Amino acid sequence: MKKITTFIAGVSIIVVSVVTANAGEIPPVLKAGFEQYIKKGPKAAIESWAKGSAIEGNKETLSQANNFQQIQDFYGNIVGYNVVMSKNHSSSSSVYLIEIKYEKGNVFSKFFIYKTPDGQQVLTTFLFNIDAERVWPEYLVLGPDGQ
Repeated sequence: MKKITTFIAGVSIIVVSVVTANAGEIPPVLKAGFEQYIKKGPKAAIESWAKGSAIEGNKETLSQANNFQQIQDFYGNIVGYNVVMSKNHSSSSSVYLIEIKYEKGNVFSKFFIYKTPDGQQVLTTFLFNIDAERVWPEYLVLGPDGQ
């Protein structure tokens, strides 16, 4: 019985470590965009995130910089970000739920990443809002029982 308990405890530690590591990791394309945001502002972040993807140069994508600027005007400067959850849908598709931290509040975001046939990771789309329920799954915002 002692061996089984030790084995289960060991497996639990491994599972917790894997989940925690997965939540905190961030792909280079997202990290580069956040670095640009902190150094140069919202427009630089959007341009960095869109670089090399189908949304690069798209007017609607670039207009998101204005939305980020409005949020920054309201919440203050960006002070950091935190990967709350990530999920690989396949070998070429993944999603990252990221809390963007400002001086006076959080913004909730969702980034979809595509891995091209040559291995480059590019952003396919992103969403962000000050209301987590508009961007993140309900169970993540309200808990598994919806409360």
